[in-house]
Amino acid sequence: MNANIEKMIELVSKKLGIPQEKLKASLEKGNIDDMLSDMRGEDAEKLKSVMNSASSKEKLLNSPEALQIMKKMGEK
Repeated sequence: MNANIEKMIELVSKKLGIPQEKLKASLEKGNIDDMLSDMRGEDAEKLKSVMNSASSKEKLLNSPEALQIMKKMGEK
């Protein structure tokens, strides 16, 4: 796996309190339900809300932070 992706998984894991391996497996399967079970209820509901809203996903993916991460990932 790309070093940038590994670093991003590490940071997200720490931020959300989800073990890195579980996060990685959930991302590879495309199933966030596994991750949600380890998150605090409030955080899980926020993530579900974003993932279920096309406009929220679009806004998130077009945020300066997301664009910067995607740019860095494309450089490697």
